[in-house]
Amino acid sequence: MTSSRPTYSVVVPVFNEEDNVEALVRRTLAVMEAVGEPFEILFVDDGSRDRTPVILRRLAGAEPRIRVVRFSRNYGQEAAVEALYLNARGKWLIQMDGDLQNPPEEIPKLIAKRREGFDVVYGLREGRQDAIFRILASRAMQWGMRSMMEIELPEDVSTFRLMSAPIARLVAALPERRKFFSALIVWSGARIGVVRVAHAARAAGATKYNFTKLLNHTFDLLVGFSSKPLRYIGTLGFFFAFGGFVLGAWTIVRKLVWDFGILGWPSVFAAVVVLSGMQLMALSVIGEYIARIYVQAQARPLYNVAERVNFDDTQDMDQLQRVSLPSDSSDTDDTDTQLFASPEEVS
Repeated sequence: MTSSRPTYSVVVPVFNEEDNVEALVRRTLAVMEAVGEPFEILFVDDGSRDRTPVILRRLAGAEPRIRVVRFSRNYGQEAAVEALYLNARGKWLIQMDGDLQNPPEEIPKLIAKRREGFDVVYGLREGRQDAIFRILASRAMQWGMRSMMEIELPEDVSTFRLMSAPIARLVAALPERRKFFSALIVWSGARIGVVRVAHAARAAGATKYNFTKLLNHTFDLLVGFSSKPLRYIGTLGFFFAFGGFVLGAWTIVRKLVWDFGILGWPSVFAAVVVLSGMQLMALSVIGEYIARIYVQAQARPLYNVAERVNFDDTQDMDQLQRVSLPSDSSDTDDTDTQLFASPEEVS
């Protein structure tokens, strides 16, 4: 296995994709060989329970440019993406999903666009082949990013993207435990470009990205990237308090002046229900912040690696140590740990 640093790392998180990985590898190898630059394909198996690990081992055994990191269990997509960013050796990372909805044949479009001087290039999906609830949820999330978080992302961007290794390692090394990478890439100040790419229906199997995971990502965005929800709670509480004061004053004046109205349990019951509901909502949002403080304080590793395939002895740990783990600077190559590279390195 060659030890030279590849130009491109195609990085793919997979979970129970036994029906897709062989076709993905075959098509990606053909595309990247046509590009004509040194490359590798890096998989992170996020605790698959089907034959995905067996297939990946066989593929890596036949092709040394395929490397695999296998988790001991399912830790979630964001942990898998962080492991990809930390273990990739390429100067440029090309991230795609393992379900073939991102056609590998579209990779040259990302490469051509980045040569215009961009640090990150997003694939803008045309003719999106997803369930309607996923499309609506994604658009709602992007609306929230623009309006509430003031994060500017092009409409309908995806995780099919090309990014420079320094940017990838920068966002992967940030200390928060629950990362929203699309927002963090914007935060990094990277020069972002977009290019229109095709989008295909899932080749085989069922999507692992259900409504619950979409909801969790929404909470990670709202709570993990801004304190604005707390301000909104305070503002909403003020309006409710002001409305209650006006209603109470009007009820008293109406009874004293015009002797009209019955002061009874319906109004009290309604007020208690509304205010109790608002209090529970407020406590829920505050609890999300407290829960993240608790998880951050635990400082547990985001994932546990069970196996690495086609890794040499000098790269048996993440190239850039996660800040939650103790690091030994004597075992780390300066080239791998730098967060920013010279223009010559990333060109």
